[in-house]
Amino acid sequence: MSDAPLATDAQTMTIGDTLREARIAAGLTVVDVASKLNLTAQAVESIETHQFERLPGTTFARGYIRSYAKVLGLDADQLAQQFDQLVGSSSLVGVVHSIDQVGEARRVSRGMLQFSVFVIVLIVIGAAYYAWQMFNRVEPEASIKPAVFERVEVERADGSVHVQTLDEPEDQAVAFALEAQTAPETADIETESVNQDEALQAVEPEVAQEEPVQALPPAAEQVESNTVNEPATQPVELAPGVGALEMRFENDCWLRIVDADGNEISSGLKRAGEQLAVTGKAPLDVHLGYARGVSIVYNGEPVDFSSAVRGETARIKLGQ
Repeated sequence: MSDAPLATDAQTMTIGDTLREARIAAGLTVVDVASKLNLTAQAVESIETHQFERLPGTTFARGYIRSYAKVLGLDADQLAQQFDQLVGSSSLVGVVHSIDQVGEARRVSRGMLQFSVFVIVLIVIGAAYYAWQMFNRVEPEASIKPAVFERVEVERADGSVHVQTLDEPEDQAVAFALEAQTAPETADIETESVNQDEALQAVEPEVAQEEPVQALPPAAEQVESNTVNEPATQPVELAPGVGALEMRFENDCWLRIVDADGNEISSGLKRAGEQLAVTGKAPLDVHLGYARGVSIVYNGEPVDFSSAVRGETARIKLGQ
């Protein structure tokens, strides 16, 4: 719509009347002219009744007038010049400026849209890269945990400490287990010799006094020792999700038992003849450094773990 003041009614009527009279003389209706100009009938009527403010703008109104004049065979330049005098040249410049501003605004909007799309793409790429980094960071931590988990410090019979993991070669683990098995026997022989010497020294004065002495048979000592190591086997009601584990060892074996929350229940070296009874949240993860001669009972049922033995070591999960 034009903001410029209109000229006199005489000038306005000159343009509208000229076009209307030429249309009537040509035998055309308003609809016929609108069809030829690709306009609506209301736009043609607005031109003929000099209601130019109802048109999209001054530039469009001037173009419609020129096209209307050409359809009727009139002088389009003369009518356009009359229209320019009617609305004023300043108004025309203002309209052109407005059109340029609209085009500039559209270009700016298109540029902002492209920039927004670019920023969104960068954000998506950054989020994907961050997720990938976090995924790769969690995997090494998970792979490191078992290595720390399976590290066991075992005290030898001579007082030295041996650090062993399940990653050691199997032959090395077996050699250590056999060494640990024979070392107590040697230590027991030496201890028994010392005890016999002390017993003889203590018995000599008593023999001089002719008092009888009864020595405790070695078998009785062994029975007493085994009796001390036997755990109490009283029936206990377990809470849901808790497992009871009983183990017997015929050979020296180092072990580590961890419950479902990662809490260590038991670890260390178990001697031949010892027994172990523990409870914990299932499943229980059991590591055996020397699986030969180990018997396992879980929740009162014997466990066959032969398929889990690798060389001389074994790793079993109970209560899955």
